[in-house]
Amino acid sequence: MSNAITLPQAMLKRLEKISAVSRRTTGAIVKQAVAEKLDYEEWVIEQIDAGLADVKAGRVLSDEAFWQQLGNSGRGRKKAA
Repeated sequence: MSNAITLPQAMLKRLEKISAVSRRTTGAIVKQAVAEKLDYEEWVIEQIDAGLADVKAGRVLSDEAFWQQLGNSGRGRKKAA
């Protein structure tokens, strides 16, 4: 399957410059960029779903407990001036 996309001129110039310097085709660069973005977005969705599952299962901290736990984890460290 092949699809066409329209890129802004400034983005196209950047893509062509990277293509020339890296000696990779513009298509290869675009495919890599899209694949990496899709991987990231899928990871974000998984993290959100995991967080929602924790909430549903009651695995959450109150604001007070969170800040108390965070404060305790910083013991022994110097405070920034």
